[in-house]
Amino acid sequence: MIARCAHSLRPRLCNKAVGVMRFSGGIRILEEAHKAQENLYMHQEDERLLRKMIANHPELSPEYQGIKGIMMDDSHKVEDKVKLIFMKHGIPPVNKALIQDIIDLVGQTAAK
Repeated sequence: MIARCAHSLRPRLCNKAVGVMRFSGGIRILEEAHKAQENLYMHQEDERLLRKMIANHPELSPEYQGIKGIMMDDSHKVEDKVKLIFMKHGIPPVNKALIQDIIDLVGQTAAK
């Protein structure tokens, strides 16, 4: 009889534990969804403000500045300047051999 009572109690305890776990998981999912919506809104708001700022002051746009600012900056090495120019044009600076060849070319023309 004791075994029968213990057996009849197990499913109820298991069901309650599973129900609590599902409930707390749902809250976590809702919190994460809320954070994702908030991050998306803030990102869109930042983009809108940046567009408005560039519309009011076009000289701030990197599209109109060229490379004059990069070349006049003496705090960076030539390698860093080449990488910045690549990034400005949307090219990831992952080809180290190409970057080194460009640096060598710039060094040769500067030496002449």
